[in-house]
Parts: sequence; C-alpha cells; structure tokens
Amino acid sequence: MPHLTPQARQALTEGRRRQILEAALHVFAAKGYATATIHDVARAARVAEGTIYNYFRSKDDLLVHIPRHIVGGVFDNLATGLARVQTADDAERVLQTLGREAIRRIRTNIRFVKVMLSAAPHLNTAARREYMRLLPLAAAEPLEAHLRDGMRTGLYRSNLNPSVAARALPMLMITSVMVNEVLGGVRMRPEAYETMVREHVQLFLTGVLNRVRDPGGAS
Repeated sequence: MPHLTPQARQALTEGRRRQILEAALHVFAAKGYATATIHDVARAARVAEGTIYNYFRSKDDLLVHIPRHIVGGVFDNLATGLARVQTADDAERVLQTLGREAIRRIRTNIRFVKVMLSAAPHLNTAARREYMRLLPLAAAEPLEAHLRDGMRTGLYRSNLNPSVAARALPMLMITSVMVNEVLGGVRMRPEAYETMVREHVQLFLTGVLNRVRDPGGAS
C-alpha cells in the first residue's frame, strides 16, 4: 500500500466518515432509528461492520452527527460570506442566500428530521450533550462573531447582545420549517419559503442594525 501524506490520510478519513453518515441518513430515514442497526448501516455504506466503530462510537453517535453532515457546508459558506460583508445590503444578501440553502437541505432530508426528533429524547446523556453541541444552531457561532465585528465598526448597534441575536435568526427559520413540514404536515411551496427567508432576514437586520439619526433631527 503506498505511503499516504497526512493531508491524503485526512481526506481519506473524512471521505469515509461522509460515506458512513450518508448511509446512516438513508437507513434511519427508511427504517426508523429504533429498528435500524449498525449492520444495516454498514451494508448500505458497503463497509465492514467493525469499520463503523473506527469512526463512530455507537448508533447514537452516528445519529447526532448527521444533522451537522446535512448542513455543515452551509456553516462554512456562512463564515466565508460574512467575512466579506461591509454594508447592510451585503449582510442581507449573504443571510438570504445561506438561509435558502439551509432550508433546502433540511426539506430534502425531512424524513430523517422526523426520525431525529422522535429519537432525540431517548439518546443517552453523552449523546444528547454531543447533539446539542453539533445542533444546526451552530450556525450561530460565525454569525455571533460577525455581529461582534459589526458592532465594532458601527454597522450594528453597540448595545446589541450578539450571543442572543445570533441564535434568533437560525431558530426563527428552523422553527418555521419544523412547524410547516413536521408538526403541521403542510408542505409550503418553494416560493413561500423564499418569501419566508426574505422576511425573516429583514426582520433580523431591522433589529440589529445601527439606527442612524435622521439629518433633520428625528430619531
């Protein structure tokens, strides 16, 4: 077997992890979490059952890593996009683009989301803690950093609580999707989600942007 560079070895490891997570995503969505087994996942991933345990400790561990697998790329793009924001219009454009992509991925995998919601209360304590750490609300981390930078430059109001504000927008969007797709059983048209994302982003920015006084003296 040829010698692998550290970079090649890491790429191989990440590729195998994605392969296993993708298989687990489809198996859990199709069979339900309680019914599915590690053997089912290994067969779907076309790897030996023991290989799963080289990357994940248990079935619970697999489950809690899938949400981040579904929307992880969105977080990376969010951090990159926010780093280039200079104006309110820039922020609106970046947040709307990433909001649309996050919702598209959640809706595409809505069968798994339903499985996740039903299985989460039954996870062991360690898995539940890891799930909260990897929750899609991790999108709040780059957004909070961006808000802090914007407070320093004057783009956002100086009395803003960036930790609370950064969690408000992802929570608003995710809750809307959950209510419509899971709890309400009503699937909105794509254009309705487009409107929802636009309005949520505008509401969010209205609350966090620095309010400049009108030159005529009105506040």
